[in-house]
Amino acid sequence: MKILHIKDKLSQLGVKMEDITLGDYDMISKFTAEKQRSPNDPLFKSVGCFYTPNRERAILICSLMKQYNLKTCLEIGFGRGYTSLCVAKYLHDMGIDGKITSIDPNLDQNQLSLLQKVYPNQWFSKIQLLQGTSVDVVPTLNEKFDLIYVDGDHSYEGTKLDWEMCKDKFSTIMVFDDYHLPSKSDPGIQCAKAINEINEEQESCLEKELIIGDRRIFVDDRQYTDEQIDYGQIVLTKKNAVLIDELW
Repeated sequence: MKILHIKDKLSQLGVKMEDITLGDYDMISKFTAEKQRSPNDPLFKSVGCFYTPNRERAILICSLMKQYNLKTCLEIGFGRGYTSLCVAKYLHDMGIDGKITSIDPNLDQNQLSLLQKVYPNQWFSKIQLLQGTSVDVVPTLNEKFDLIYVDGDHSYEGTKLDWEMCKDKFSTIMVFDDYHLPSKSDPGIQCAKAINEINEEQESCLEKELIIGDRRIFVDDRQYTDEQIDYGQIVLTKKNAVLIDELW
């Protein structure tokens, strides 16, 4: 498995850092990804109460969509809406006739109402929200998606189910969030084992990369080194996928 720093992956895709407007992702993350530290956290005193982890994941998703000329995305796990809104903004700004379909069993209506007050209606026209699990909803979708982003149930069983439901539904790329290397001991995140098994089954047709991104572009108030970040997004790319630059 290749392990790449997100800046190296973006460079590989032909994306220049100066072409990324970090303020766009910052603006969206304010109401969708910002978290609050406990007063018991040592950083509460020295750095502050609020922090925003892994805004880079949406930069990765939007860059993949742009450089592979992808128009449709299926998201497993809407959460608070960060990735969906970033993709919707990208599709709107680029004038792309595309959409992101997001599935979540626990859609928070209060959160949705807040987002609709804060962000433009044009973005929401690019989002289709469906309530339910991947097992409930994906079999009812009579279409394939260019990219599928899985950020749902991070258990071993949940990740395997998400794969089984989605493996025949993507044409180019599937991304799994929250993959932890063996050096990370987190009993709540067991998707790595499931993804490793998927890779063994699909090695002949999928390229597998781990992208290390969390606070590698945005300022890291923890001041972690690259070597201390042992988790990220797994990108599974079909071996016949073509970058937009390779079409010419």
